[in-house]
Amino acid sequence: MKFKVSKSSLSYARIIHVYVSMALLLLMLFFAVTGITLNHPNWFSGADQEPLREQVAIPSYLLPVDTQDPQWRLAAGHWLKSEWAMDIASADIDEDEISLVSKGPGTYRSVTLDLLDAKAYVESLDYGVVAVLNDLHKGRNTGIAWAWILDLSAVLIILFSLTGAYLLLPQTKRLKKSLLYMLLVSSSCGVVYFYFVP
Repeated sequence: MKFKVSKSSLSYARIIHVYVSMALLLLMLFFAVTGITLNHPNWFSGADQEPLREQVAIPSYLLPVDTQDPQWRLAAGHWLKSEWAMDIASADIDEDEISLVSKGPGTYRSVTLDLLDAKAYVESLDYGVVAVLNDLHKGRNTGIAWAWILDLSAVLIILFSLTGAYLLLPQTKRLKKSLLYMLLVSSSCGVVYFYFVP
């Protein structure tokens, strides 16, 4: 059976398909490569990394410590931001300790201000480029802007797939073969899921 579709709609679908494919080219390669790195983490991870630890004296202008004073919190916030890009608004503040944790793609940092010893204890971990790419793929610790990029990428992939399928509608032989390939691959994935996935 040959589907009847207008030439103008095919023309629009072809334009959309081509431009969306070019817009997605690098993103699709990125998701494909990071799909492999996520599926085989042992191929790319080195030995267990030790965190980088440092000990820094709390500046004299922040002493004596008064965590209830808004001016002190403002000054401490500027210091934490300039030294380690940490936001005091997210800190856990106890009687004798302030602790902050910052997570980014492939990175982790914790800062603990010991208010009794007037020292900051910092632990930093950088898991490497592959970990950064993997976290970008998953949208982990990446913020709202990157989440929008992932959503937009998903919408473009849907558009790319649907316009590609639409372009096949008037091509009976290719459509039949394409549907056969789709059913073959989809059913193979289903078989693997039902019989081989624990």
